[in-house]
Amino acid sequence: MNIRAAIVCLLMAFVVLSGTSCSKKNLKNTGSTTSMTTDIAADPLLDIQGSDAQGSEGNIRGGEFVSHEVIQPVYFDFDKYGLSEETRKTLQKNAETLKAHKDWIVLVEGHCDNRGTVEYNLALGQKRAKEVRDYYTRLGMPESSIGTISYGEEKPVCEDETEICWAKNRKADTKVRPK
Repeated sequence: MNIRAAIVCLLMAFVVLSGTSCSKKNLKNTGSTTSMTTDIAADPLLDIQGSDAQGSEGNIRGGEFVSHEVIQPVYFDFDKYGLSEETRKTLQKNAETLKAHKDWIVLVEGHCDNRGTVEYNLALGQKRAKEVRDYYTRLGMPESSIGTISYGEEKPVCEDETEICWAKNRKADTKVRPK
């Protein structure tokens, strides 16, 4: 193989490899870090032995999930999926309602703002939904009755390019349907 052919092969390999990397699109510098981190700390209100952590995620197929007026969404900081104290309090209230309705199947939807790639936002939305599901299970809800889905940036509630609007889209919604 001559040097010219080797260089062409190396360039082609570089193009192929660089085309599959996960880069962010339209990411505005807001002064925060761009790594996904969680800040879940030990919570004395959690009943870890009472959860079925070895179980499997609930089946979300069939039937439509709907919002319930008592169950509130929780919101996340930019590029984060950890639960704040305020978020935990909201989820504890939600869990009380959910535990009182054992005939419900629960779906936790993860959502993001439109900054970042589609793939990145789908992954971040899934991490948000999973954090909420895991917290519900530590509060005593059976994992087998809770499913998760990520919509990433696909279902925004607000489309303005402002921090106030982006904050409304960074959330996890808990929806329900009868078994």
